[in-house]
Amino acid sequence: MGKTAFLLPILVVFLFFSCDKEHTENCKTPNEVSFKNDIQTIFNQNCVSSGCHAANKPAGGLNLESPGTYMELLEPKSGYIDTLNPNSSLLYVSMTSATNPMPPKGKLDDCTTQMVLKWIQQKAKNN
Repeated sequence: MGKTAFLLPILVVFLFFSCDKEHTENCKTPNEVSFKNDIQTIFNQNCVSSGCHAANKPAGGLNLESPGTYMELLEPKSGYIDTLNPNSSLLYVSMTSATNPMPPKGKLDDCTTQMVLKWIQQKAKNN
């Protein structure tokens, strides 16, 4: 009983700090995130290939197929990208939602969402 009483609090603390935390310290993001090489690739692999944000009737009216993606995301008053409050950007909020993440097939990994956030923090350049 003595060992169990001692080890149980340590196990609880370990599980608390290892679960439900974004593990982004091992992410390898470039110093400057490129829309063309990084962000559009994420969209192509997760949003366009599934057919959700592509073709004539994209989900939510947002077509993420190149070449028009950048202009759609930065359309005035759309809220998709907010470079003043990156964490409030609809794009980022949708990708990290706990209850309704985009893409619907499952939440993107933390490194991917952190790359999107970093791009927005870098003023969402069309590079």
